[in-house]
Amino acid sequence: MTIHYEVSGKGYPVVFLHGYGETHKIWNHYRERLSKKYKVITPDLPGFGKSDSLPYEHSLDMVANSIYDCLKRLNVSECIIMGHSLGGYVTLEIAKRFPNIVSHIGLIHSSALSDTEDKKEGREKSIEFIQKHGVAKFIESFVPMLFHENHREKLQDTIQSIVEEGSKIPEKTLTDYMLAMRDRTDSLDFIKEFDGSILFVYGEEDPSIPVALSKSQIKYMKHPYLKNLPKTGHMGMFEEEEEVFQAISKFIEVTH
Repeated sequence: MTIHYEVSGKGYPVVFLHGYGETHKIWNHYRERLSKKYKVITPDLPGFGKSDSLPYEHSLDMVANSIYDCLKRLNVSECIIMGHSLGGYVTLEIAKRFPNIVSHIGLIHSSALSDTEDKKEGREKSIEFIQKHGVAKFIESFVPMLFHENHREKLQDTIQSIVEEGSKIPEKTLTDYMLAMRDRTDSLDFIKEFDGSILFVYGEEDPSIPVALSKSQIKYMKHPYLKNLPKTGHMGMFEEEEEVFQAISKFIEVTH
């Protein structure tokens, strides 16, 4: 199977993984700016964008394997990996399975916790909605709500662009990943033992990951670098682009 990726720049490798209903394009601005100093790699996760789907269900361990294989083909022996939301879950899975390749990680609006029962129910309702109404209607309703209402108007073009890309994603990809997220186990034991640093970016108004849940896991991290974003939803890399860029840039600078 083919994993599509974009790569820019030379230097220490930094990998950015996109979230659910997204493609590598959400990281384009970051890749362009960071590639002046680093080798920046932005893959499409299996089934998203231009990457092939897995020939079986998209479990997080299999997704992690496919990204690892892609990095090996690019001769990456060590890197920093950062992931947005679902991309953070995949980042944790790669770091667990292939510790030698991952020096530090970034969790951008993501979590080391497993789903709560309420969250699991929400995912099941989303699957029903997708199957009943189709991908385009789901993405149109799903994406704007990830942005805090204060940012929606000014980021209308960005939201529309994500919706257009997301509407092309196969239904099976969306439902498979929804199940994979629902069924994932927590990674608290892993982050307790992880010797690398963890950049942890969270929104005070994130509708997907309540701020109390975000804050509850910080105490388990050995070397946390924290960036909290007031009046920000689940999409801080757009809602507060400069703040998030500076946090990421400084994190890479001090850790690698």
